[in-house]
Amino acid sequence: MRFSRRHVLGAAAALAAAPLLARAGAGPDLDVAIVGGGVAGAYAAWRLRQEQPHLRVRLFEASGRIGGRLHSVAFPQAPHLVAEVGGMRYLEAHAHVFNVVKHLGLPSRGYPIDRDANRVMLRGRNFSQKEIHAGTARFPYKVPDKDQTPQADYFDRALAQVLPNIGKMKAGDWDKVRAGYSYRGKPLRDWKNRYLLLTGMTGEELALAEDSSGYNDWIEGETGLDEMDYAFRHDDESKPFVTIAGGYQRLPLALAQEAGKLGADSEINTRVASIVSTPGGYRLATRDAQGNQTDFTAANIILALPRRGIERIDNFPEARTNARFANLIRSVTPIPAAKALLLYKRPWWRDHGITEGRNITDMPARQFYCLGAETTRLPSEDTNGYGVLMAYCDTTNVAAWRKLVAKPDPSGFTALDGTSALAKEIHREAVLVIGKTDLQPLAARFQDWTADPYGGGWHYYALGHDGVADSEAMLHPMPGRPLYVVGEAYSRAQGWVEGALERTETMLRRHFGLHAPQWLKT
Repeated sequence: MRFSRRHVLGAAAALAAAPLLARAGAGPDLDVAIVGGGVAGAYAAWRLRQEQPHLRVRLFEASGRIGGRLHSVAFPQAPHLVAEVGGMRYLEAHAHVFNVVKHLGLPSRGYPIDRDANRVMLRGRNFSQKEIHAGTARFPYKVPDKDQTPQADYFDRALAQVLPNIGKMKAGDWDKVRAGYSYRGKPLRDWKNRYLLLTGMTGEELALAEDSSGYNDWIEGETGLDEMDYAFRHDDESKPFVTIAGGYQRLPLALAQEAGKLGADSEINTRVASIVSTPGGYRLATRDAQGNQTDFTAANIILALPRRGIERIDNFPEARTNARFANLIRSVTPIPAAKALLLYKRPWWRDHGITEGRNITDMPARQFYCLGAETTRLPSEDTNGYGVLMAYCDTTNVAAWRKLVAKPDPSGFTALDGTSALAKEIHREAVLVIGKTDLQPLAARFQDWTADPYGGGWHYYALGHDGVADSEAMLHPMPGRPLYVVGEAYSRAQGWVEGALERTETMLRRHFGLHAPQWLKT
């Protein structure tokens, strides 16, 4: 049985409006049509109606829920033990997210990541984070002992081989040379990150770095230019992470609800099937869940969609015939990602001294987050004594998980029982990493983000592309045409909600004349 998000997050999701009716007289039916009901689309609707209440704004979402890749769920047995099968956390340094959450009055709390008691199991050896931080852990990789300590510098040595004076450069210095920088006669944007790093470190050193990170995406998905950009500019992830109590999805739901109060309409279960340019803007066609079609016109379009969402619009000639726009659409690569949730009668990991945080392995599950006993939980987040184990993987491991789901839901989100093949395998791996338990999972949930219309959990810029230039160009991909693209996929903070909100805010100020909101402190 598939349970609805409304059982977890309340009636705020019921945002469907009456069918769109054409305006009498000349002119477009809408001033702004927003396609995509994720956090970027909801934010755009809210900000437009805040500052320009005269604009006729409507948001269209193909699925039955507002939120996109923010998807907060809970099991019926513990409705306040909300877990994330999509985005799950942010940093105070994420100015757009941090400040809008505060401005909307949404309750936030810490989101624990790595704690001393958490386990890391690689190639059959199992150590605590405390042992790793103390420099006493040794995994069976063919690397010197000094490169298995917190002082290891083989990664920095590899980067210094690519950019010899990296230790003396500041971010501003890198900005001046990055676009044209080449290594061994090839621009960094044309290097796959794996092959670039292997010019300065051994395969075993790279395997240790990749396996111990808990992610494979940055090796397989990033370009060499991405890697070097990250070396100069990245958020300090040693700082505490934050989440929204009751679910990160509360952010887009609250934004859409506030936009509705200001007069921005929203339609869910309404897919935009056609976008055709006209002299005064665009003619669009939508189809509802029953296949009924509605035609209308809009002076402006905001596509708040990832690459796959844009590609799935049936009739969108400009996306194929405009060479610049078509190239920008293909400038990013969706990264396969999946999450699984296992429900237990109690958080059994406490038997092994673990109350919260993540545990890492090189087995397909990759990361296990322990939920239900966190020290940061608010009184409103009662667990009814239950615990949830969240497993999180990307790239090649997603396919291995998918094979264990007999009848996946087309949406990508599938409810499973505790005896399903997926639940059994993830439980088996968790016991090897965390420790033994007599408990078995009661139920499971699986989210496969490769399913349409998402294509992946997040994105990286493709080989041959420069994310700085392409993220700017994609905001207004066809100069002279009133169409704009926002969201995480084409941002400079890919994989983060911050990227989605920053691109949306930048576009609205640049092309719709909005002002910086008072609540945004950057």
